Amino acid sequence: MRIKEKHLRPDEQSVLAAAALLDITEYDLFHLAYRRWHGRPANDSLIEPFFVAYMFKRIVPVWVRHFSRLVERLSDRGELDATRLGVKFLPRSRRMVSRGMRYAVVIAMVVVALVVLAEFMAQVLRLGERCMFPPCY
Repeated sequence: MRIKEKHLRPDEQSVLAAAALLDITEYDLFHLAYRRWHGRPANDSLIEPFFVAYMFKRIVPVWVRHFSRLVERLSDRGELDATRLGVKFLPRSRRMVSRGMRYAVVIAMVVVALVVLAEFMAQVLRLGERCMFPPCY
């Protein structure tokens, strides 16, 4: 996966591509890269100055550049295994699935309620005889 943006430098493109390939944030990519380069995990206060320089000054540290290119090479060869690189995925639980289903139902109900309310208000305010919301027949 290659991200080609004219306004981005190759190092920035590599960071974005690696984060997308691993399905993690750029900030998490910095943590993984630091751990791989230095052999120990970094706390947020250590990573933050590097990440701020990346975000605002477009400076990619050498250890992040190296890790990003490694991820891209592994992906190109079809050997990318995110768990071997240190990406930890949350195990799916019944509680998570149940909560997700409840949120989906609540969102759907809110959208339907808003459409019904908008249609009702259009009729009350007599905003014309034309149909304003689907389905229009």
